[in-house]
Formats: sequence, structure tokens, C-alpha cells
Amino acid sequence: MVEIHRSTPGAGRRLALTAAIMAIVGAAIVALADVAQPRLVRWAAGDPARTRERVRLLGLAIAVVVLAPLAGFSIYVWRLGSRVLREERFPPEGLAMVRDTVVLRGPRARARGHVLRVMAVVLVACASVMLLLLWRLAALVR
Repeated sequence: MVEIHRSTPGAGRRLALTAAIMAIVGAAIVALADVAQPRLVRWAAGDPARTRERVRLLGLAIAVVVLAPLAGFSIYVWRLGSRVLREERFPPEGLAMVRDTVVLRGPRARARGHVLRVMAVVLVACASVMLLLLWRLAALVR
């Protein structure tokens, strides 16, 4: 007999609302950066003795804005994979689902848990490469 993890009422609406909010926040950050860019450039170049320090500070701020969501998502994916491995059930008990889903148990669930954890490691690797590239970009200021 096939076990079904039933969809969660309202999960689709919450997912759509979350995606819309994230898109709006992202667009607001891009618009704010566009508006603030001339002021930030004037601030960074305003004191020649501190230009390098200020440019690095701006680079750090950009790195945080870009990498924090990626790091947060990788933590979520790692924890979800760990939960799947612990429960040996995919999807884990209590996870909100948009549609009815067949429950996997045993080796198939463990395989999904390992895939999720590998995805989390790949996301961290991507974040690390991006951080390294931003670091190298900041080094060009010298």
C-alpha cells in the first residue's frame, strides 16, 4: 500500500506570497543600490586617505547582501536533509506540502536525505567561490 503525505491547506498561497515578498525585497534592494550608488561613490572617494578602507567596507556589505540568503538557504537544505535521514522518511512528518506526495521510506528516503545534504554543500561551495571572487575584486582596489 502506498503512503501519501497530504497537501497542506494554504501551503501554495504561503509559497506564492513568500516568493512575491522575496522578489519585492530583491527589487527594492536593487533599486536602492541604484539610487544610492552616486552617494556611495562620493563617500568612498571623499577622503583619499580612507578610500581603500571604504571600498572594502562597501565590498563587505555587497558580499553580505548577496551571500546571506544563499547561506541561509543552504542551512535550511542541510537541516531538511538531516531530518530526512533521522526520520528515514521523505517528506518528513509535518513538512508543509503544496500537493499530495508519495512517502518514501528506508533506503530511498535516505538517498533523498543525502542528495539534500550534497545540495547544501554545493550551495556553500558556490557561496565560497562568490566570496573568493568578491575578495579578489576588492584586492584590485590596491
